Amino acid sequence: MSVMDSIIVTRELLGAVPTALSEAKGIVLSSPLRGVERQRHEELVDSLLDAVDQVADDR
Repeated sequence: MSVMDSIIVTRELLGAVPTALSEAKGIVLSSPLRGVERQRHEELVDSLLDAVDQVADDR
């Protein structure tokens, strides 16, 4: 099962709470079997944060 599918299924199992998505992401990505996906996610988030900082600096 893909990471995104796993996160969606886990979110549904957690129910309709405001924190369900972040909790589901944490649960799925903390699995030892998801090491590569976790690393890619961290790299993506770092890249996005850098881009946001650059846009803010350009203003």
